[in-house]
Amino acid sequence: MSTFRTDRRARRLAVLPAAALAAALAITGCAGSPSPAATDSAAPIEEKDLAVAAVSAPNSLDPAQVVDGQQMFVWSSILDTLLRKSPETGELEPGAAEAWEYNEEGTELTLTLREGMTFSSGDPVTADAVAATLLRSKATPGSVQSRLAAVEDVVATDDLTVVITFSHFDPQFLDNLAQGPGAIGDPATMDEERTATDPVGSGPFTLDVAKTVPGSSYVLTKRDDYWDAENVPFKTLTVKVLQDPTASFNALQAGEINAATVQSQLVAQLNPDQFTITPNEAVAVAYLNILDRGGETWPALGDKRVRQAINLAIDREGVLKGLFSDMGLVTTQLVSPYGAIYDESLNETYEYDPEAGKELVEEAGYAGETFKIPSTFLSTTIEPVLTQAFSDIGLTLEWVAVPPQQAQSAARSGEYGLYYQILGFNSDSADLATTIGPAGFGNPRAYTDPTLDKLFGEIDSTVDFEAALPAYQELNEYVVDEAFVAPIVYMGANWATGDGITYAGKANTLSTIRLFAVTE
Repeated sequence: MSTFRTDRRARRLAVLPAAALAAALAITGCAGSPSPAATDSAAPIEEKDLAVAAVSAPNSLDPAQVVDGQQMFVWSSILDTLLRKSPETGELEPGAAEAWEYNEEGTELTLTLREGMTFSSGDPVTADAVAATLLRSKATPGSVQSRLAAVEDVVATDDLTVVITFSHFDPQFLDNLAQGPGAIGDPATMDEERTATDPVGSGPFTLDVAKTVPGSSYVLTKRDDYWDAENVPFKTLTVKVLQDPTASFNALQAGEINAATVQSQLVAQLNPDQFTITPNEAVAVAYLNILDRGGETWPALGDKRVRQAINLAIDREGVLKGLFSDMGLVTTQLVSPYGAIYDESLNETYEYDPEAGKELVEEAGYAGETFKIPSTFLSTTIEPVLTQAFSDIGLTLEWVAVPPQQAQSAARSGEYGLYYQILGFNSDSADLATTIGPAGFGNPRAYTDPTLDKLFGEIDSTVDFEAALPAYQELNEYVVDEAFVAPIVYMGANWATGDGITYAGKANTLSTIRLFAVTE
């Protein structure tokens, strides 16, 4: 493995020690129990009104079209997911399905649903309804469809049993059932126009259409007949879409919301008697995605030396300090620092050295190359830094303004060789596959090579995660060495909460109401 070092004094990396995860799920026979809810106590806790800031509005509430990230605050409150994830540990937990079991080859998954669940319409949640939702999502072009690609069929064998068959084992599938692919809706209404904006689901809330302003503010009311109502300590949920951190901070201080992320430099301005601050040093990874890894349109990006030069050109510590107020960690890896794949030593691979990067670019014969890259609301702040970094190694970035609603399609359009992304951590099995796998959303050109084929082949044929872990670790090292992406920082977050509400996310930060608990 190539390691680039300089003779100058090595910088000390502020790296969070990797948290040891609990033993991997025995995937050939998985079942779980919900972790004790924060609301369990001798005396019942009074329900609160939760009002949270989100950076993006749902593109759709249709189960076949939902997008993960902070859009989940809205749709996951209306639509149950088949599985959940513990905010504290990241482990899979029961959702609408209370048990799950693979066959030995991982080509058949049996889900056992809970008894007594109902949709907000009053219709029962049955295995037929779950099968209909999954098959509809698989057949419907959209953000969920590709994540169901390995599914061959979904059959209800009785009222509460669903059997899913696959063309091959999909290591990410169980984790996906805690996100968009696991969202279930009422098949009696899913083909109606309302599904995109006001779906009928089995989740803990219903949308108050009269009080909701699509794209701006979403107001939801708790269902008292929800199957897990006793562990939902909020009578209402309001999600305000606030892309500007200053606007979010002002809304928090004004009492318009009582949960939001706050920039480190603003934390001291909050009254400690009114707000609880909960930091998490790694909730997502910010990285420059090299989309044209094969050099089909931009041959320079197909050259390993140029990709490595890009990694050498980025002053990660400077970015962390200057743009993220030291809230986070520097990294050259995509995987979560809380996970089992993470290798702290890999973060020493590309120490900041633009001079060495420039030499690599010249050696490769690509000095003076220009690359188009989308300019989105996520990239605006870092654009001058990346432009200068490329200039320092003899390359040029041409930023092209892209509206927020077109950001994802731009990344997959084939018009750009590079893309700045922020990716929330999903799971050990999915963090690399999402961006590096041939069918991954972050690999629109489906790039692969013999080494990637071999490693993904091992991973995709090994049902037990512990047995597959060496292949995952080798894959992580190979991705860093080949510089298929240029990770920059693990983004941290300070969650500020008021009104007796606390933030509970750590190893898993899926944007659901389960990130929050009531303490008084």
